[in-house]
Amino acid sequence: MQEGSRGRLTPTAVGWRVVVTAALTVGVWAGTAVGNDQWWPFAPMSQYAFLVQNGQAGIVNSPFMEARLTDGTLERVALSAQGLGIERSEIEGQLPSFIREPSRMQAIAILRARREPDAPRYTAVYLRNRQTRLDAARTEKIIDLASWQVRDPQDPESWDGRP
Repeated sequence: MQEGSRGRLTPTAVGWRVVVTAALTVGVWAGTAVGNDQWWPFAPMSQYAFLVQNGQAGIVNSPFMEARLTDGTLERVALSAQGLGIERSEIEGQLPSFIREPSRMQAIAILRARREPDAPRYTAVYLRNRQTRLDAARTEKIIDLASWQVRDPQDPESWDGRP
């Protein structure tokens, strides 16, 4: 075939394109049907976009963290690269493990102490969920998912991981 001319694809060229397309299609289907976020990029499509049903069943969940400071105030934990250096999506991906093992939230207190050494330290960390029902009243409720009393708030890294 001369440069610039168009011709038909050879059977080999068609074959490998069919195989790649089929493999990608099966991967996306399997990820959506039975996968979890660890299967990325073949994870469930719900991680990319989701449908919230309008009407009484439509509920939007928005997890967040708050912390009690050594001065007694309650502060929203800044889940961002600029805040703790950890993104909100990383926390959301770890929600089940934080709920199963609240002691993992000691790491949040450690990150705060490292990034803002002169700021008041965390004495407790709370994992919460704001649940908004998409109804005429647009009702909201806060659900406590897990909490952790920080071990040695002045030096949270000194904790050895034992209760």
